[in-house]
Amino acid sequence: MQADTIIRNGRVVNVYSGEILRADVAIRDGRILHVGDISTEGVASDRIYDADGDFLIPGFFDAHAHMDLFYNPFAYARSVLARGTTCIFNDGHDLAAAMGVDAFLDIIASLQHGPMTIKSGAPAATPPYPEVEGEDLWSMADFRKAMACKDILSVSETVAYLRIVLRDPNLLERFALARTMGKLIEGHTTGANWDRLNALAYAGVLSCHESLNSADVTSRLRLGFYVMLRHGSIREDMPKYIEAVHTAEAFDTSRIMLVSDGIFADHLIERGNMDWVVAEAVRYGIAPVRAIQMATLNPARYFHLDHEVGAIAPGRLAHILVTSSLEQPTPRLVFARGGLVAEEGRLLTDAYQKVDPVAGSRPFEITDIHPDRFRIAARPGLATVPVITIINRTVTEAEEIALPVRNGFYAPPEDLLPAFLITRDGRKTGCGFVKGFPRGLGGLASTVSHDTHGLLVIGSSPADMALAASEALKPGGGVVFVQNGEIRAGIPLPLGGHCSLKSVPELAAEIRHLNHEIERLGTDLDNPLWTLVFLTFTSVLQLRLTYEGVYDVRRGKIVF
Repeated sequence: MQADTIIRNGRVVNVYSGEILRADVAIRDGRILHVGDISTEGVASDRIYDADGDFLIPGFFDAHAHMDLFYNPFAYARSVLARGTTCIFNDGHDLAAAMGVDAFLDIIASLQHGPMTIKSGAPAATPPYPEVEGEDLWSMADFRKAMACKDILSVSETVAYLRIVLRDPNLLERFALARTMGKLIEGHTTGANWDRLNALAYAGVLSCHESLNSADVTSRLRLGFYVMLRHGSIREDMPKYIEAVHTAEAFDTSRIMLVSDGIFADHLIERGNMDWVVAEAVRYGIAPVRAIQMATLNPARYFHLDHEVGAIAPGRLAHILVTSSLEQPTPRLVFARGGLVAEEGRLLTDAYQKVDPVAGSRPFEITDIHPDRFRIAARPGLATVPVITIINRTVTEAEEIALPVRNGFYAPPEDLLPAFLITRDGRKTGCGFVKGFPRGLGGLASTVSHDTHGLLVIGSSPADMALAASEALKPGGGVVFVQNGEIRAGIPLPLGGHCSLKSVPELAAEIRHLNHEIERLGTDLDNPLWTLVFLTFTSVLQLRLTYEGVYDVRRGKIVF
């Protein structure tokens, strides 16, 4: 037999049997031709790589990624491919909300022109709560169009899971359509009790990446969910899961996966991607081969792709990593579709370099940006104001504070910052007060605001806020920090007002600079930028800013 490429003298991690076997791997036409001893099987090739006794493992599969955390999906793909992630399921709901269906599908189609296996979800509920976050950004026709795309495998995580429990007819209609078209339904079930988990499973939700501890993992497994163990930049939860994983050996760990749920640009550079997640799983007590199964074969089976990826076996795509360690599996060689695409963390391919301008994305049409827009009129009869008080990067709490009034407008102290969320067409504005950012911060504006992605502006100076907002909108979107009339930092996000066109290292430098400039004012925030863009995320406790005003997640109502 003639092969295009042979990798000799390797120790193959067989994710089916759990064994480590001495073997050579032959590749032809981008797929694995033969696994075994090529010297006895008559397999030949002009291109031979010597693994020199290193391990051969399947390319990593991130089953819940976010390819749009300020970076664009193409820059993200290049970054993670160099570290051995060859397969990605992109949740996609934020990018879809920012771009609109046609531009979103154009991006997904463009991502197919490369050596990786990249699939995506598409949202059924965007925004999560239309009654306070504006009307559905995707019509049923838009949703149907997305579900018809072969590279859309699933409905993205529905963060507003109470709408499912309460049998929201619009949402259930979309779920039914997705299921008839052979699509999966991703879950986001933070804090759901046993009864609600039953209701979610009955509605068709198949997975969850939002377990907070071992008890959550176990309860979801018992009800038939596929469980994704999340360990990434937003939350590092692996230590909380270990007891359940060890206990789970009594049942079926093939329904457990390792996922990142998004890794920040600077962490992609400093830590890596799924190579780091697997290493962390091993560090906290999961056996190396089992951890590799959870990041290769298990997600491939979940997405019904195990005939294509997830293992080193004949007929599968030749996504293969060569690594000297299973405990620290960052690869020295990365093969994707049979080609050597990275060596020692350095990409050898020009795939995913070109980011084409995308037509049809949702533009910002806000024209009346002026300082007077960024003052909050006093509300008669309201003795105290519910303030959004920051606890950490994602969680807030409610704090009732009496505010002085001057000339009919609230005049808050410097540690309470007025905040505004403006729709992309400029027709509606919600406002409130935030505590936890640096005292006297002038103006900070962002066109990334989970999950609706309008224009979010906070600050103590209406003039600085207006300048920050205007500058953020100039490139089509971005983040800008202004202090005392001076632009201190900016991150242009021209791709839908959501993504940079720069490489991950270039973007990471911009984010570090912006955070540093804000931190110079004095703050305990560990990441001011991420704290900002989560102020509008209505699926995490407690107070959130919406287009209707300040929303109490626990009470399900607007409180200011």
